[in-house]
Amino acid sequence: QVHSGDDLGKHEAKLRELEVQNMTASRPEDVREILAKIPDKAAFNAALQVLIFDDKDGLLAAWREGDAKRQMCSVGRIMRWQAVGGDAVWRNWGSD
Repeated sequence: QVHSGDDLGKHEAKLRELEVQNMTASRPEDVREILAKIPDKAAFNAALQVLIFDDKDGLLAAWREGDAKRQMCSVGRIMRWQAVGGDAVWRNWGSD
């Protein structure tokens, strides 16, 4: 399981080796049907790598940006609670 961009980054080597030809499914006929619909598997694999690793629009970049946004939201909440009263942080943790 992958819970964050950092977790995703830990699996980067495996993701870079990802190829559609090596896919699995609970039903072998699903694998055959899907692979039959992909005429150029090398092009598909290359596009998949861009989708995952592109520095601007890739999955890793988007997830890391999302992690940073969530972190900043948490910092903002803590700052607001701190302004209300020091113990408000812990009394209200997770209530947003």
